Amino acid sequence: MKKIILLHFISLMMLQVVAQTKTVNLHGVVKDTALKSIGISYVADNKFSKWEDRRLDVVNGVFSTSIQIPFPVEMNIFYGNRVFSKNYIYSDAEIIIDSAGVPHIIGSPLQDEYEKEFLPFFQPNDKVYDSLRSFRTRNYEKYGEDFPKLTQDSLNFLKEKYGHQRTELLWEYIKRHPDSYVALWDISYWVALSPLKYFDFEKLFSSFSNKMQQQPFINVLKEKIRESGMMQVGQIFPKDFFKGYEQMQSKIKANNQYYLIDFWYSHCAPCIRQFPRLKEIYNRFHSKGFDIVSISVDKQADEKDYAAAIKKNGLPWNHIWDKDGATAEKSNIHSFPTYILLDKEGKILNFNIQASQLEAFLKEHL
Repeated sequence: MKKIILLHFISLMMLQVVAQTKTVNLHGVVKDTALKSIGISYVADNKFSKWEDRRLDVVNGVFSTSIQIPFPVEMNIFYGNRVFSKNYIYSDAEIIIDSAGVPHIIGSPLQDEYEKEFLPFFQPNDKVYDSLRSFRTRNYEKYGEDFPKLTQDSLNFLKEKYGHQRTELLWEYIKRHPDSYVALWDISYWVALSPLKYFDFEKLFSSFSNKMQQQPFINVLKEKIRESGMMQVGQIFPKDFFKGYEQMQSKIKANNQYYLIDFWYSHCAPCIRQFPRLKEIYNRFHSKGFDIVSISVDKQADEKDYAAAIKKNGLPWNHIWDKDGATAEKSNIHSFPTYILLDKEGKILNFNIQASQLEAFLKEHL
């Protein structure tokens, strides 16, 4: 009897898993004759732990494929060095890539919502973002990545204004569209940007319908927010990054008062541009009790590029390879470079510290 009950339970669980996935057929027309293949990527399970990447051959200007997805997804389409996001799929659809190489999603109600309702609703917020981007671009041309304090404070003010307006508009949009996966995917983008200080996520989540509240997607995002709390000022930097590197961490704690965590990868141009400045700071303060730990999120397929980048740029400090960025993903690190200043006990003193701020801090404290 117990075996029958167990088999019945397993069968129900299997049916539930099957019910949670949906087969979607995609047909593509490519008007750009230079394109011989395209890539697509999308989340393939309801825990956000598996992303599927596919390369699709373009034959006589067309391609087709079928994908399994757990819920309405945002799909990335890429070819060459171009990546297009904000492609929403949960039903059979057509992808038309025009002569300029820009994809258009036809026959997807989700995509229609995004283009006809979501985008127009957020136009006021987009204007604030344009001001923010323009301000940063002007000052980047003048100062590079290392902004003076007054300029950085002004930039932070614009970010805060943008973030608060965004969360209010999202709240209002969700009240009008309580079953919107487009809104939920937009929230997931902001969850990915640590530290999370501009958004009232609980307010946003509670505005969705009861049906949406039961979706695994929301629970996954809540868990990511909880995990990102480990990466806030005053918290201890996650020990998981030092698994297999415990001796390195012990040596750093024994010989230094402060150390910088540098998240990077070998093909990250902004990361590479900052190395000369980091080397200046390291050479000036290392003997006084400062060190650096660079944590690479390079993929395993890029192992040679990772090693070559360290050698080419002459990086004399400590290095950790977080293969495929597995641990960084759990800690919500998606922006590179990301610099985090720690004290000798591993407590986070500053998240996203600028080089000028780091230099001023070390000059005062060492």
